[in-house]
Amino acid sequence: MKDMIWTIQAVCLLGLMVLPGCASTISPSPIAPAQLDTRQDQATIQALHQRLHERERTIAMQNYQIEVMSSQLDALKRIDLDTRNQLRPLRNSMSVAP
Repeated sequence: MKDMIWTIQAVCLLGLMVLPGCASTISPSPIAPAQLDTRQDQATIQALHQRLHERERTIAMQNYQIEVMSSQLDALKRIDLDTRNQLRPLRNSMSVAP
């Protein structure tokens, strides 16, 4: 599960790095409107970087919470198994007694 999440994150980040490079090689169509002002482009890029950073932080927090909950679930499974193992000998000895 953790490996799958890391793989998805890596693919997304790779896509974010590759796609802007692909977009710059496409020639603009003659009908396309004039490009945005450089300041507006920079503001858009900065806003997208901030959203990406916030999303990465959210994903990191969720991954941490998943790890904590997984370890808690494992601990509960061990406790349940120990409890079941302790109850089995008591039940067997009670049913055998005259």
